[in-house]
Amino acid sequence: MGQGEAPRPRPRTLLFVFAHALSDFYATAFTPLVETFRSLLGLSVVGVSVIGALLGVFGSMMQPVMGLWSDRADRGRMAAAGLLVSAVFLGLIGLAPNAAVLTLLLVLGALGVAAFHPSSAVLVVRDASRRGAAMGLYMTGGSLGLALAPWVTTHVVKHLGLPWLWLIAPPGVAVAAWLYAGTRGEARQAAPARPLGWRGLFARGTGAAWALFGLAVVRSLCVTAFAFYASVLGKDRGWGLVESGAALSWFLALGVAGNLLGGHLADRMDRRVLLAGSGLLAAPFFYFFAASRGALAVPAFAAAGFLFSLATPINVSLAQELHPGSASMMSGVMMGLAWGVGSVMLTGVGALAGVVGLEPVLQVIAVASASAALFVVFLPGRKPT
Repeated sequence: MGQGEAPRPRPRTLLFVFAHALSDFYATAFTPLVETFRSLLGLSVVGVSVIGALLGVFGSMMQPVMGLWSDRADRGRMAAAGLLVSAVFLGLIGLAPNAAVLTLLLVLGALGVAAFHPSSAVLVVRDASRRGAAMGLYMTGGSLGLALAPWVTTHVVKHLGLPWLWLIAPPGVAVAAWLYAGTRGEARQAAPARPLGWRGLFARGTGAAWALFGLAVVRSLCVTAFAFYASVLGKDRGWGLVESGAALSWFLALGVAGNLLGGHLADRMDRRVLLAGSGLLAAPFFYFFAASRGALAVPAFAAAGFLFSLATPINVSLAQELHPGSASMMSGVMMGLAWGVGSVMLTGVGALAGVVGLEPVLQVIAVASASAALFVVFLPGRKPT
């Protein structure tokens, strides 16, 4: 019996990695087309920033709520339903006739993204002997989806037209069905400790979790700002739609390698060093991309994506370890709330960019990304087992 069950975690892990790739693909489908929708619907930079903020609120900031629900429900069904919803509604954004319908589709699809992540992030490491490696693979799937989205969506729009963007939806529907079938019939997992609850977030002994949250907010602002405004920055530099999408894809694709290596290193070294070093090393490359219009701008952007992604698996797995009884909610806080706060801050970034220009604002954010290392001193220094 034991021998027969030994290989089980691997296909389970691959299932969630694949599902995570699609979920993040849909979550990013709008980003490389920001300039396209802005021109088509007559939106200002501030206008698309507000839409981006709403996408962050419902796709990210709702994740702790979904996680709290998930800690008391069937995580497999919730993950499958979330992927289905995101595939359907985010696959229809190309058919939106106006900004109101576009916003509605984005919000509904974002809620699906919010439902998927907290549940799947717990399930992917539940049976893993090496949690860091499993989380690294999971994050790699997400990064792969993020990297493919700009390339796929821009090519669909360029060669077929915006209304044909619905073609991205069927793969997500199919994998959602696979995910449901792969988790159906499993007993609900009893929490290893009493769930934390909302009040518990402010109790004594949660300082490390809040430090980790602060670190995640700074990191999310940097990634969100650079990814969201890559197409706008590209247009200012004379790049076409495909060229801007390619720059973003390189940034996100190198993040795939960073997640894999980061998950591997997380099981072998002090995670505080990895968290601090990731931000400090990536900051100069972010700054160079924001300041330079030369041929090395895109390679620098890609290098920043690789270095910054080294620490991505640690944020979630460490949060789960700090409060195992509320693993889904903590995953939602780190993967959702922190990134949602970063997305909401896009409105301020857009407003400031309208006054002083986008490049100077991104340069300041690049420098600020290194400050994430300051939060590391408040985190537990034990090495992973």
